[in-house]
Amino acid sequence: MVGLSQEDDTKPPKVNNYKADSSFNDFNKLRFSVAKAQINLLKKEGALLVRLKTNVNTINRLKTVGNIDLATQVERETQLNNKAIIRAYNKEFKFCPVYFFYSDYSDSVKHKRLDNIFVDSTLSINSSIVCSATFYLIAEQGSVYDSSLGIVSESQAPKAVEKGTSSKEVAIIVKNRYFIQLHKPFPFYQQGYSIKKYGEFVKKFNKELQDFYAKNSSYVMPPEIKEFIY
Repeated sequence: MVGLSQEDDTKPPKVNNYKADSSFNDFNKLRFSVAKAQINLLKKEGALLVRLKTNVNTINRLKTVGNIDLATQVERETQLNNKAIIRAYNKEFKFCPVYFFYSDYSDSVKHKRLDNIFVDSTLSINSSIVCSATFYLIAEQGSVYDSSLGIVSESQAPKAVEKGTSSKEVAIIVKNRYFIQLHKPFPFYQQGYSIKKYGEFVKKFNKELQDFYAKNSSYVMPPEIKEFIY
C-alpha cells in the first residue's frame, strides 16, 4: 500500500467554522475535560474495539461483472491486511483490552449489542470472546476529518452527521461508539498507512495513550460533562 506524506497535525476547526451547530457551544473549554474523562475511562474500565474492513461491496461488484480473479485477489488482500492488524494490536497494544469486529456489525457496536460479533486471529467470529467493558472506543484505518462536529452529547449523537472535509488517510483513527471522531487533546489518530509497518503505528499509538493518561490519571470527571462521555 502506498505510503502517505507526513502532514502537520490536523487542527480542530475554529468554533466559528460551524457556529450554527450546537455541538460547538463551549467547544474549546469542553474538549479538554472530555478528553481527560475518555482516557481515564478507557484505561480503568474500558476497551478498544478495532473495526476491520470486509470490502464486501467491491468484491461482490467484481464478481457480478465476471472479474472473479480480481475479486479473489481483493478478498485475499483484505484477509491478509486484517490478520496483520490483529497481530499488530495483540503484540503492541497494552493500554487496555482490545477486541476486533467486522464493519458489518457496526450497528450492533453502536447500540451495545456485543454478543457473537468479535473475531479471533483466524478472522472467525468466536462466541467465546466476550467484552464486559462499561466504556469503549472504536479504532480503525480511515480518514481524519476537519470535523463539522464539536462535542456531541449522547442525545444528539444518533442524529449527528459528519459534514467536514477529509484531510488525510491514516493508520489509526479513534471514534466514540457512534463513530464520531474524537478531538484533541486526546491522541485520536496515528499517521501512516503501510500495513507492513502497522505494528510500529500501534506501538506509537499505545505510547501516546499511556503518556496522555499519565498526565491526567488524577482527573475527576465533573457531573456536567457526563452527557458527552459514552
